[in-house]
Amino acid sequence: MVSLLAQIPDELPERAAQIVDEVKANPVLLAMLIGIGVITAAIFLFGIAKQAFKAAIVGGLLSAGAWYWYFNIR
Repeated sequence: MVSLLAQIPDELPERAAQIVDEVKANPVLLAMLIGIGVITAAIFLFGIAKQAFKAAIVGGLLSAGAWYWYFNIR
């Protein structure tokens, strides 16, 4: 962990502070960043829900197929 912290350039914390000050000074930029963050989070969650729904459908079809195959073999 210490070696990872040693690799961070010295000017990075200063640059981060400058960016924070710019965002605080510009409410339009702040609103844009918040809006973009909310939209991308919603898209991310929608993608996860969509994939879970697809997985549930595939799992249900495979399960139904396995039960159908099992009872027709007997």
